[in-house]
Amino acid sequence: MSYLDNGSTLRSMFRLMPPQRHDADPDKSEVLAYIRQNLTCELGRAIRAFNSMRNKKSQVIVYDMVHRQWRGCDWVPPEDEDRVALLLRTINELKRDVAYLKTSVKKHERILGQLERKRPASKRREVEEEGEPEPEEDVDPDVIEIQKRATEAREAMKMARATIESDEWFKAMRDALDEDKKASRSSPPSDQPQ
Repeated sequence: MSYLDNGSTLRSMFRLMPPQRHDADPDKSEVLAYIRQNLTCELGRAIRAFNSMRNKKSQVIVYDMVHRQWRGCDWVPPEDEDRVALLLRTINELKRDVAYLKTSVKKHERILGQLERKRPASKRREVEEEGEPEPEEDVDPDVIEIQKRATEAREAMKMARATIESDEWFKAMRDALDEDKKASRSSPPSDQPQ
């Protein structure tokens, strides 16, 4: 976490950054100008902060491929229709990620099945009787690595299924959208006198 001179973090300062365009030329980049203005720093520090914030691990600012702009990770459009479109895009991206994880798990399960068939029948019976096999000296390290990855992928898939089945995230999104609709309905029209 990167702390600034005033004690705040880059995340707290830029998580609501409105969409900005970035250019290969630093002088033409709206994102770098915005960062320089808010941090009151030179261009070099703004570039380092930009690279730090767009990193996959931190994701303080994210790239919107539809509009080709960078925006804060928690930024939402002011219009209700745009907000719904953004949430639907996010949901579709998550669905694609889940589908990718499913295919990865199936691929790893297929590899494990192939490895299982290659093992002699006597060894398979021993493993079934003993439980978890001890790594043997003559086993290829690549096979062990593939087995580890397959196990990790199975666990990730179980967690993803549990999240989808619990439907908590989708329920929270629906509740948030409903709250926005209620708030917009309950506010009085600004053009009529009260």
